Amino acid sequence: MDQFVADSIRSTSEKLRAMVVTRYFNLEGSMHFPRLGKEGRRLSNMLNSDRKFIAMTNVKIINRMNGVQDPKVYPFIQVNVESIEFIQPYDDPEPTSEVSEANPSSMP
Repeated sequence: MDQFVADSIRSTSEKLRAMVVTRYFNLEGSMHFPRLGKEGRRLSNMLNSDRKFIAMTNVKIINRMNGVQDPKVYPFIQVNVESIEFIQPYDDPEPTSEVSEANPSSMP
């Protein structure tokens, strides 16, 4: 059943590889978004919408308290938007280091 749901989600959405950080877990996998809106705004549109959950596929779960990774890769999970502390997309280009430029003493 999980694989059927995962295949259905993949066929009707756009995806973004990312790490989703919650209070207790790091979730590494593909986030799925409806095919609506401008591509560059899909993450902010999803987080600001009325949706309560975000679909993810091929998810590795890492416990933040002890660093242990669950050996299973989950084909499909849903993450409650209110539990998300931050999201780190993997598909974006590397950010420039504004901290290093603003504060030269922070450079290695």
